[in-house]
Amino acid sequence: MNEPVLDSVVFEEISNLMESALSEFIDTYLENSPKLLKNIHRSLSQGDLQGLFHNAHQLKGGSGSIGAMQVFQLAKAIETQSRAGSAQGLEQQVSELQQAFERVATELRAHR
Repeated sequence: MNEPVLDSVVFEEISNLMESALSEFIDTYLENSPKLLKNIHRSLSQGDLQGLFHNAHQLKGGSGSIGAMQVFQLAKAIETQSRAGSAQGLEQQVSELQQAFERVATELRAHR
């Protein structure tokens, strides 16, 4: 993906709105997202497309709110595909999602 790890416009808007609460917002995202990713991996390994959909949907929402657009797009694709009942290619997408999250986590830690 060629898009930036964080959408600077979205992140700047959040920074301006949240001011001193930004660090807490980042911490919450960094605390909750690994749990969702763990659930995504578990759901994938168990063939649980409903669980995959649910966790990808939650990760998509949080990621969009903080401006983590790569994670948002990948979670959206996984959400859409799992809702359609297809597991084809999901392992690769989940792997890409994990990598994208690791990049955004590094970037967000620098903004705390």
